[in-house]
Amino acid sequence: MREPDATWVIPSEDEWYKAAYHKNDGVTGNYWDYLTSTNAVPSNDLIDPDPGNNANFYQSGYTIGSPYYRTEVGDFANSDSPYGTFDQGGNVWEWNEAVLFGSYRGLRGGSFISNDINLLAAYRNISSRTDSIPTFESYNVGFRVSAVPEPTSLALLALGGVGMLFRRRGLGR
Repeated sequence: MREPDATWVIPSEDEWYKAAYHKNDGVTGNYWDYLTSTNAVPSNDLIDPDPGNNANFYQSGYTIGSPYYRTEVGDFANSDSPYGTFDQGGNVWEWNEAVLFGSYRGLRGGSFISNDINLLAAYRNISSRTDSIPTFESYNVGFRVSAVPEPTSLALLALGGVGMLFRRRGLGR
């Protein structure tokens, strides 16, 4: 349960999922397969300018190598989600509020060591590995923080808007 006066939260799984995959075409049930606003498998090419449909994941090699592996937030400027969020696919798995079972919590989005299957909307990390336990620290797990909308904006949420602004914890170089 969220505190009633919370201004910043870890998104619920539904909020995270909608921000990543929903086509943002009104109040519909239309979703993309990938977090880059497409149904086509993304590539992991880090080129400037970003041609779109790219993410930081393992595809016949790392997007960038040692010692960083993780890209800066927004490096894939033309590969944002339908709601304008960056890097929800790849870079690091992201926590959400979902309680899977016992101490295990929800992770979504894949990481720089994941393959493209982990970026799919249909993929949900439900492993019983230790990286699904909140007290465990991992180099490929992070979180996204969401701002709770003003009370007057809650009507937008009821009309199908995401209703939250997503900010990613700085896990770049």
